[in-house]
Amino acid sequence: MRESAGRRFLFATLLALAAGALVAFWNPVDHLKADLRADTQGIRVSVELAAHAIETRV
Repeated sequence: MRESAGRRFLFATLLALAAGALVAFWNPVDHLKADLRADTQGIRVSVELAAHAIETRV
């Protein structure tokens, strides 16, 4: 039973979309919290780096 490459590609694409939907909708609140936490930490690091750069120039 050999399937065509197009059929395998379609099956793989549908499986990947289903997996993505499962991850995205399993618990979206936790994902949102994690994204906000990561963004906040990134902003904090950026501000600290900018402050350090300003301090070293003066």
